[in-house]
Amino acid sequence: MNAIGATGMQLYTFGETVSIPYFQDKWRPYSFLSKIAANFERKFHTLVLLDIRVREISFENLSKGKEIYDPPHFMSCKEAVE
Repeated sequence: MNAIGATGMQLYTFGETVSIPYFQDKWRPYSFLSKIAANFERKFHTLVLLDIRVREISFENLSKGKEIYDPPHFMSCKEAVE
């Protein structure tokens, strides 16, 4: 929320904040799309939080019992749009 203030925009012109998560094989939530659409219809701005992966173990390493962490990964705007 502090980032909104840094832009010079007013907080009251923003609708619901949404998060876009990384999709996984069988987990692909799309609930953020309806929230973005609702904000757009109300002529509100939308603060979109992009997912990060820090200190996560891959399913392969987890199933082998290895505590090997994947390197940190931060979702880019391009990934979010795709």
